[in-house]
Amino acid sequence: DDFRHIIETHEKVISETIGKPTIKDRYFDDFKGTIKSLGAWGGDFILVVGKQKERDYFSKKGFSTQLNFKDTII
Repeated sequence: DDFRHIIETHEKVISETIGKPTIKDRYFDDFKGTIKSLGAWGGDFILVVGKQKERDYFSKKGFSTQLNFKDTII
């Protein structure tokens, strides 16, 4: 819950600072979970915090490349 709150707060602050909507607001406004833009806010990469049902949401949207956190850390 703390991690989600931090991500959501950061996205809001950056969105207001640069004058652009968040990736969640722009592309995934019907998504109930937490999304963090990664990179230069172009939507190339996102971090999603959630469980399997959140992964299913993105699969249904056609996003087949999904990495688990545990598979990306050393």
